[in-house]
Amino acid sequence: MKKYICLLLIGLLSCKQEKNIQKNRLDQKTRDEIYEKVSHIPDHQLTKIEIPEFIDLDTIEGDQKKISFTITNKGNRTLTSFVIKPPCSCNELSKYDSIMLPHTSQTISVNMKFNKVGNFYEGITLYGSFYPYMKKVYVEGFRRK
Repeated sequence: MKKYICLLLIGLLSCKQEKNIQKNRLDQKTRDEIYEKVSHIPDHQLTKIEIPEFIDLDTIEGDQKKISFTITNKGNRTLTSFVIKPPCSCNELSKYDSIMLPHTSQTISVNMKFNKVGNFYEGITLYGSFYPYMKKVYVEGFRRK
């Protein structure tokens, strides 16, 4: 009887430990370090930006397409800590200024790669000293073979 109780306790402890390990791995995967960094910028330092919400590529041939979009600092404060993160590290991003003065614009180019045939909907994430610290530009369309 004592052996069964010991085995039961060992089994319960190992299950609890495994759940904690899995939870920590999930937290690390879903944690957005860039957002955590910029979200500590005080409200009085935030500016306003204007970006397109969607880029519709309609139908494309091949597995890549170069897209461009313009970012405008519409506010009266300097945009700082500006970071752009494409949906995949395989996408090539043009060089851009990480600081933008008020009422200035810059055009960003991204060479997007699409692995699957069919409809696609990919988000390019922008971070910086603007409210709500993170915005997305969605690229959508259909890829033929």
